[in-house]
Amino acid sequence: MGFEEKRQHRRAYIRLSVEYRGKSSWQMIEARDISVGGMFIVTEAVEPPNTEVEVMFEFGEGEKNKKFVQAKGVVAWNRKKEIRDEDGNVQPAGMGIKFTKLSPLSAKDFINEAVKKLEENTDAQA
Repeated sequence: MGFEEKRQHRRAYIRLSVEYRGKSSWQMIEARDISVGGMFIVTEAVEPPNTEVEVMFEFGEGEKNKKFVQAKGVVAWNRKKEIRDEDGNVQPAGMGIKFTKLSPLSAKDFINEAVKKLEENTDAQA
């Protein structure tokens, strides 16, 4: 079973500015994908798996539709340095963050809806 097949939530591939606070660092970084269950953040300052972290970001299309989200989570996995996958694509250093708490409470629904819209837009362009 491949990694993509193990995912529990639909995911959208994006570029999103994120404020990240971990055990050993605070930084403004970029997220590359998001789902209601978590996100992948690009950084060379990776934390070990199971490290508790916090991320904050604005998410949504257009200024009127953006929502501020604060999430607590844990590092699910990390990639300490950039690699090339089997197709030759560069996969950056970073961490998979599993959300354990989203705030506000409506963030889960909002992220699910936004992921669905991003998927529809991607399908329409294909």
